[in-house]
Amino acid sequence: MLPFLIVGAVGLLLLLSSIIVGDLLDLIGAGDGLVSGIAIGAGLSIFGVAGVITVSNDLPTWLTYVIAVALALVALVAIQLFVSHIAKQESGGHYSPVGLVGFTTVTTGPAGGEVNLDDVRELERRPAVSDATIAAQTRIRVVEEDGYRVRVVAVVEDSPAP
Repeated sequence: MLPFLIVGAVGLLLLLSSIIVGDLLDLIGAGDGLVSGIAIGAGLSIFGVAGVITVSNDLPTWLTYVIAVALALVALVAIQLFVSHIAKQESGGHYSPVGLVGFTTVTTGPAGGEVNLDDVRELERRPAVSDATIAAQTRIRVVEEDGYRVRVVAVVEDSPAP
């Protein structure tokens, strides 16, 4: 029962921190931008609760883990879909991110990467690609949209005139 309590507690902490102070995955640079900290925290919490309940009902160990994992995955998918739906509603529907600026959260290049964009409609990190390799924490501008993924270029900051 202890592993379920620990995983559930970690999930609850991640869930609460993601709700109160923003997505903890952004702060530590983890994740790929496709799943929010809220969904992961809720999934881990459900895993813990389901495990405790099934252990308390004297179910076999293998069945306990199967039930806990299944319920956690259902919760993860359902909550991520809900978060994505809310984000879309808050943005007023589809809009084009072309022209928005932001910064890379990881090194981004032709193989991929991710960015945070400076716009109130951008609640999650976005998968991104660029023609040239761009280092993490570099200022970027979106030049093209491909579904949810964006193509970006590094922004050259103007230096002050002498």
